[in-house]
This record gives sequence, C-alpha cells and structure tokens, in this order.
Amino acid sequence: MTSNPINPPLNVLVVNADSVSLSGLQRTLGDGYVFQSVDVGLNGGLPPSILSLSDVLLFRLKTVDLPSLEQIKQMIDATPMPVMIFADDDPDKLASVAIRYGITSFIVAGFEIRRVPTLIEVTLERFKLHNALRSELVKSQEELAARKVIERAKGLLMDRKQLNEQEAYRSLRELAMRQSKPIKEVAETLLLYSDILP
Repeated sequence: MTSNPINPPLNVLVVNADSVSLSGLQRTLGDGYVFQSVDVGLNGGLPPSILSLSDVLLFRLKTVDLPSLEQIKQMIDATPMPVMIFADDDPDKLASVAIRYGITSFIVAGFEIRRVPTLIEVTLERFKLHNALRSELVKSQEELAARKVIERAKGLLMDRKQLNEQEAYRSLRELAMRQSKPIKEVAETLLLYSDILP
C-alpha cells in the first residue's frame, strides 16, 4: 500500500466509477486519499455542497462528447476545483476543448490505478498554477483600469484647472491622502462629478 504524504487525506470525488475501480483506488492508494463515489447523469450536475467537500473531482467516462464537457464546465464555473477526466474513448478529439473549459487533466484510454497518485499531484499543481496566473491577470487588469481612470481624472484637472500633468497628479494624490482613500477612488469620484466642477 502506498500512502500519500499529504496530511490530511485528499478527498477525491469519483463520478460514475464502477465499484471495482473505486475499491481498487482505495486499496492501492491507501490512507493518503479518501475516495467518495457518486453516480449522476451529467445533465443533473453535482450539488455545490458535495463539490465543496472535495479536493479533486475525478470523472470516469466511457466516451467524451461536447455536451458532457459543457456540463462539467458549468459545474467548475460555479465551484472552481481541480478536475480530472479519464475517458475510454475521445472520438471527437476534444482534449483542447476540455483544457479551455478549465478541466485540469484529460486522460484518454489510460486509467491505470498505479498512475492515479502522480496524475492527482499533477492535477493539483496545474490547478494552483492556473489560479495564480488568473489572479495575476485579474490584478493586472485592475491596475490597468485604475491607471486609465487616474489618467482621465488628470486630464480633466489639466483642462479645467489649467494644471500641468505633474500638478494634476499631485492634486489627486493630496486629495486622496486628505480623504484617506485610494487615488483611484478619488479619481472615479472626480470623474463622476465632473459636470459640476468649475
């Protein structure tokens, strides 16, 4: 029996696995994992309460089709989490679609219990990296949006108060410090009330 060094055990929700696969997973992987099984038609989805108790979502599918992937995408859009798909067949070659839909690992004709621990590790690490990249992207987008608002507010002050760019920025910064607010918030307020500025 191999055991996973991660403590506490990882909760793996296995969707539509046969009892042989499930017992084989638990017997082979030991105490590092807790496998729970659920049999559902993908059209019904999975309740968020079940998903929130799981660390990894593992689908065991005979074949992959676009409607199935779309249902899985809806689930993980509602409850982001690492998702593995083991499919016996992928007749429409949907691996790239699966990855774009947020499925972390997509394995065709390769369900071997001894490989599952490594694939779970890879899935968890990919999910962490994807989340980190997404957070960086959101942060960059927010910073860019803030810069645009500040530039517009500076332009307004330059136009209405006949200030140069440095003076307009200094004016915004001083106003933000006096009000104990972020400069972006002050700039947004200024733009909002620009019609009543002298």
